[in-house]
Amino acid sequence: MIHILNIIFGFIPTLILGASIAAGVDDDRHHRRIFVLVYGLWSITLAMWTWMRSAPAAWVILWSIAGLTALGMPVAMRSIRRYRRDS
Repeated sequence: MIHILNIIFGFIPTLILGASIAAGVDDDRHHRRIFVLVYGLWSITLAMWTWMRSAPAAWVILWSIAGLTALGMPVAMRSIRRYRRDS
């Protein structure tokens, strides 16, 4: 049951992004950056919640990696753009 909840909770930020685009919010760079931030924080929250519920360590690792990746993406993209511009 806990695994199904993890998967369902993992899709919530994606559904919110889709709903905001459907509502007419411009899908610009700032909007995507906020989505990535929210998804990263959400993944870390799920990892902590899973850990506190004593679920298998694989779920904690999976959500931790997803959260850290999402939080690191804006920095990585900025570095890539800066590198391309300087070359």
